[in-house]
Amino acid sequence: MRSRRNGTLESSKSLYSSISRSSDLLCNESDLVHFIQDNFKKRECVFFTKDAKSNDNLCKCGYPKSQHVEGTQINSQEKWNYKKHTKELPTDAFGDIEFENMGKRGKYIRLSCDTDSETLYNLMTQKWHLKTPNLIISVTGGAKNFALKPRMRKIVSRLIYIAQSKGAWIFTGGTHYGLMKYIGEVVRDNTISRSSEENVVAIGIASWGMISNREGLIRNCDAEAYYSAHYIMDDLKRDPLYCLDNNHTHLILVDNGTHGYPSIEAKLRTQLEKYISERIIPDSNYGGKIPIVCFVQGGGKETLKAINTAVKSKIPCVVVEGSGQIADVIASLVEAEGTMTSSSVKEKLLRYLPRTLSRLAEEETESWIRWIKEVLENPHLLTVIKIEEAGDEIVSNAISYALYKAFSTNEQDKDNWNGQLKLLLEWNQLELASDDIFTNDRRWESADLQDVMFTALVKDRPKFVRLFLENGLNLRKFLTKEVLTELYTNNFSSLVFKNLQIAKNSYNDSLLTFVWKMVEDFRRGPKKEDKSIKEDSMEIHLPEASPIPRHPLQALFIWAVLQNKKELSKVIWEQTRGCTLAALGASKLLKSLAKVKNDINAAGESEELANEYETRAVELFTECYSSDEELAEQLLVYSCEAWGGSNCLELAVEAKDQQFIAQPGVQNFLSKQWYGEISRDTKNWKIILCLFLFPLIGCGFISFRKKPEEKSKKLFLYYASFFMSPFVVFSWNVIFYIVFLLLFAYVLLMDFQKEPTLLELVLYGLVFVLLCDEVRQWYMSGTKYFSDSWNVMDTLGIFYFIAGIVFRFNSSNEKSWYSGRVIFCLDYIIFTMRLVHIFTVSRNLGPKIIMLQRMMIDVFFFLFLFAVWMVAFGVARQGILRKNEHRWEWIFRSVIYEPYLAMFGQYPDDIDGTTYNFEHCTFTGNESKPLCVELDSSNRPRFPEWVTIPLGCVYMLSTNILLVNLLIAMFGYTVGSVQENNDQVWKFQRYFLVQEYCSRLTIPFPFVIFAYVYMVLRKLLRCCCKNENKQPSTCCSRNEDNETLAWEAVMKENFLVRINTKANDSTEE
Repeated sequence: MRSRRNGTLESSKSLYSSISRSSDLLCNESDLVHFIQDNFKKRECVFFTKDAKSNDNLCKCGYPKSQHVEGTQINSQEKWNYKKHTKELPTDAFGDIEFENMGKRGKYIRLSCDTDSETLYNLMTQKWHLKTPNLIISVTGGAKNFALKPRMRKIVSRLIYIAQSKGAWIFTGGTHYGLMKYIGEVVRDNTISRSSEENVVAIGIASWGMISNREGLIRNCDAEAYYSAHYIMDDLKRDPLYCLDNNHTHLILVDNGTHGYPSIEAKLRTQLEKYISERIIPDSNYGGKIPIVCFVQGGGKETLKAINTAVKSKIPCVVVEGSGQIADVIASLVEAEGTMTSSSVKEKLLRYLPRTLSRLAEEETESWIRWIKEVLENPHLLTVIKIEEAGDEIVSNAISYALYKAFSTNEQDKDNWNGQLKLLLEWNQLELASDDIFTNDRRWESADLQDVMFTALVKDRPKFVRLFLENGLNLRKFLTKEVLTELYTNNFSSLVFKNLQIAKNSYNDSLLTFVWKMVEDFRRGPKKEDKSIKEDSMEIHLPEASPIPRHPLQALFIWAVLQNKKELSKVIWEQTRGCTLAALGASKLLKSLAKVKNDINAAGESEELANEYETRAVELFTECYSSDEELAEQLLVYSCEAWGGSNCLELAVEAKDQQFIAQPGVQNFLSKQWYGEISRDTKNWKIILCLFLFPLIGCGFISFRKKPEEKSKKLFLYYASFFMSPFVVFSWNVIFYIVFLLLFAYVLLMDFQKEPTLLELVLYGLVFVLLCDEVRQWYMSGTKYFSDSWNVMDTLGIFYFIAGIVFRFNSSNEKSWYSGRVIFCLDYIIFTMRLVHIFTVSRNLGPKIIMLQRMMIDVFFFLFLFAVWMVAFGVARQGILRKNEHRWEWIFRSVIYEPYLAMFGQYPDDIDGTTYNFEHCTFTGNESKPLCVELDSSNRPRFPEWVTIPLGCVYMLSTNILLVNLLIAMFGYTVGSVQENNDQVWKFQRYFLVQEYCSRLTIPFPFVIFAYVYMVLRKLLRCCCKNENKQPSTCCSRNEDNETLAWEAVMKENFLVRINTKANDSTEE
């Protein structure tokens, strides 16, 4: 009953919410209707003035007397003027326009030519919900129906792309002819697969009296709600009227009460453009205003007047040379040298507009010349692009250059260098910025560049970031907590954060955990503050223990790396301290993220960038090592809290940067760690010999890297240095481990009694020492301990041994005692296989062991394929030959074991009736033999040989030839891939063995047990005593670190100079 009541309640809530939404929508539409009717008018002629030139009974307004309003007066004295002879009435044409058979919808309105621009702008932004434009592109010219040149199509496509990427409005004539038609088509093509938020805003401003089929746009008298008009496009109709374009998003139809009079919309369009360009927009990159540019293609008289008006309004114009007519006239005169005269202007008119000029009266020709000369008086507002040179960037560069010239020459803004810089940054015009703004006579303060620096980071403008840094921006002062928080909250991809969280949960290493916590702190900080503090007074508080305030450059670098900002991250990398560590950290982050990305292309880009940073780390470290080996080795062990407390070697290993680990400088450092104080020139056989003949150590048989200053302690120091060497510890462990295996084998084969013997008890003690060593490793490594397969094998071996002891000590039960011996034997295999890991130190055997490990993976996939054939053949064979076998062990033999042996060439003899032997089977199933095949009435095998024999042949063909050769091919590929990087792979694997024995106690096995006892006792004593809390040390606080990082910065500059020189040389070639 309660569930039914709840369901009824939920449905009623849903119904109520839908009704409320519908009512809200109706209220909004009703408000819009009232707003338009109160603020927008149409014009109707109320004085009939007969047109003497017309044969029909037409008024000067173009309408017949029958289409005038009632009460129209007769005017025969005055010249017709729309201001005197028309009156304004509430508009009757507005709403949504839907084009028949096109499925396109847009908004439209009929309004008076005297409509206030502010009211019209409010309609577009507040009622039509258009976003405030960042740019206005006013396209003029090419209004007649003509075939657009292919290059002009490319320019138009680029123009629409600019409008879409910059959030611009495009103003055109709005009709389905000429350039406006092609602009509409490009707008349509660019918005087919995009969301509504990315749609291009194309606004057509046309004359109401020049639109054909406009009757369908007039609302019905009883239509009180928002109106949806159905407009019929008739391209084949031949009359002086135009069809509206179906691809424009908004149509403004200007009415002055006339019919058939073109260009009456020009005045309102000019006023609207001027009003928009003069509005103050705080966030604008154009001096606080909305920039506007006039784009000119072809055109005649009206285009010339539009250009003239734009220039007088200080609006820059971009003219397409080669598009014909007035555009070519102006373009040729702009490029002409010498003094401009009326005759030269007329000459250009005769060249490009011969027919038009021949129809003009002398006075009208003079007007044209005057308008052109007025336009050319402001050459800084004219930018010419040639149609034959139109490329992808030509249009963008022309518009940006036109806007910059107009802005920089404007009296109000010519000294606004910050505004000019924002404009060039928005359009990515680096050369103009470096040549015209960052000049030697102008000095920039760091605070002046902080706003544009933030914009450059967000918009991914690496060249501008470098330019700002070269001209005085202090990056450390710029990177405040507020700036970093803004970058990580409002300018950080949520998908990247999600991938970072997945990678952190998947791999659980220190760097990923640290970076994830840092990003989460930044993103979580503002949300917490919003609950108690308003945004205008919000302060960002990071945890006190956070290292980010001490390392803001690393935080910025991580922000750029995580979002795959390739070039930007490289610029920031050049500014960071600890560049080698930063490059390896970036490689680690990118490779980890690439593994969890679903997008293959994005993952490939991350892998590519990770490899580039690995290469940078290798080349930079090589530069450092060639200069100073000792300082370079200090770089390898330098760790920074900004990278999770890891050092270069740890990050390189976690990222599997084999190239970095395999380079000579790193290998020499590992060799120093491996041999300790023993000189690397000492032969290994000498060291092993000294393990048994100790006096040779003090006789100079072994050479050491450092000679002790005090001769009295010389012998003691030599012995201490020798036995503390990781290589010596390794050699001792190998010798004693082999002794342990020999003892284990002796006990199993020759001395396994009912009661444990002395040797067996010694064996138990040795295994206990191994257990203590594994516990120590687990305690030191934590969860990473089980990520090493050798550690897993050690753990299994010890637990198997413990299980064997449990069974073995139950000697009263013969079966249990025997089971214990079997477990010991199986455990011996595990302990013996552990020797393989020891041999990875060998330069010859190490790569072979790696090959075996990778070939085991190939075998796993091969067995999966083989199991398909094996089970298919085994079940079919057993079902055909035998009936109702109930013994599971014999089913397993017949279905799995025997088909497995057949892969190695053992042909199954029970599928051929001529060779079948009944002595090797049982009919009853009571004997330890396989069940005999089913017999027919003649006591002969019933199975059809024409099925079983071909089945066996096909099976052996598939397994012995196809699958086995596939396995061989897989092995060959694996061996070849390892062989290609044989040396690199071995050096990388060598690192783990070196670090393992460097971290061990320098006491040989099994005497290390005494050290473990001492460590446990000391730990217990410390737990009983009160410990003083030590303050954690911060990185980069020691003088040695600062000196090393300062030296690395010098090496980095040399490295960058060498790279740039090499790049310049290759460019010149």
